[in-house]
Amino acid sequence: MTDIPNSLLNLVLMHEVFSKARIEAWNSEVLGSWRWWLLIALMLVPWIFWWRFVDKKRLTEICLLGMFVLATASWMDELGSELLLWYYPYKTFPLYPQLVPINYTVIPITFMLIYQEKKSWKSYIIALIIMAAIYAWIAEPILNIIGIYMPINWKYSYSFPLYVLIGVSHRWLLEGILKITGKSSEKNS
Repeated sequence: MTDIPNSLLNLVLMHEVFSKARIEAWNSEVLGSWRWWLLIALMLVPWIFWWRFVDKKRLTEICLLGMFVLATASWMDELGSELLLWYYPYKTFPLYPQLVPINYTVIPITFMLIYQEKKSWKSYIIALIIMAAIYAWIAEPILNIIGIYMPINWKYSYSFPLYVLIGVSHRWLLEGILKITGKSSEKNS
């Protein structure tokens, strides 16, 4: 290897051991279990539902919001997993520390549908608060009870304001982009 300090080389070797152990545990305990099938269903079924109900005339705008949410949820989940705020004993893929079906499907689809249906800021924020309460105090505890999600240094109530903040900040960002592109389109006409 190149000139890598021993401390960093040790980290690489520990990472290799951890990855192999995670794959072995996943193959023997997770793959094919009912929890794994539930996660597969959560990763696929909501997209079918979403496609049926999404406003196809606003597809680009709605998908852009969904991508913002997906990126943020994934980044925050990666950070939380790395900081040992929570852990996922059951995952769809062994090498992802994140809960892919939730970050890539359930959360973005929920935000996209709320954005699509709630045109005014007031109704949007009310819907976000209801969603945040359901996710923080019902969905997360259920995932914990069935063994998919294990909070370590995290309380469910910490999630509530984050869900709301993601929804508000991402709609604000999207509206700013739409406003800029609208002005740009007018200049080009």
